[in-house]
Amino acid sequence: MKKKGQVTIFIIIAIILIASISLYFIFRDSLSSDEGLSPDVENVYLFVEECLENVGEDVIYTIGQGGGYYFPPALSTDSGIAYYSSNGENYMPSKEQIEDEISYFTSSKLFFCVRNFVDFPEFEITQREIKTKTEIKDEEVILDVKYPISITKGKSTTIIEDFEVEIPVRLGVVYDSVLGFIDEGVEDGICLSCLLDISETNDLFVDMFDYDEETVIFIFKDENLKLNDADFEFIFANQY
Repeated sequence: MKKKGQVTIFIIIAIILIASISLYFIFRDSLSSDEGLSPDVENVYLFVEECLENVGEDVIYTIGQGGGYYFPPALSTDSGIAYYSSNGENYMPSKEQIEDEISYFTSSKLFFCVRNFVDFPEFEITQREIKTKTEIKDEEVILDVKYPISITKGKSTTIIEDFEVEIPVRLGVVYDSVLGFIDEGVEDGICLSCLLDISETNDLFVDMFDYDEETVIFIFKDENLKLNDADFEFIFANQY
């Protein structure tokens, strides 16, 4: 009886080993983006990554021009510049709102950037929903993207889904500088000394001009890091 029990255990172990080896060969071609990729599949990965970087730069630049918005909000000038202060009320978007704005439009534009992978006719490529998470830091914006892509060629299928790029732009520094200026209050007019201090402390160039009799446009410009081969600008309006 003892020998029979030992034989049974060995048979079970053998079955488990065979099953494990079989599963390995079945799924060895299904790889996540952080594992080794074949050269052909890596080209697809790098293509998506480059698209993400280009799209991210475009979206962040546009959002800077819009004062944190890709499209002008309801409370804007006739030319589409967002009001941050009007009638003594603060309408500046939170950093989280701007992150959500970047995430939404990055996901939308990335889908169109890859053009349904027409540049890779040798593969059968299926894609699922794109989800972007944005983190604004002092000197960079991190785009963490979940984009499940299944790439099939012959009997081999590879799955990639994780992409991340770091856009070198001081959006966090610029945002905090603008927030500090707005928090000073605008009821008593423009605090020129505050603007000068913010400009010198954070190495920014601040410009302003009259839009109409009650509205002043502010441009916080960072000349340290280029975005789309241009200085990063953050533009908004205040009504006095």
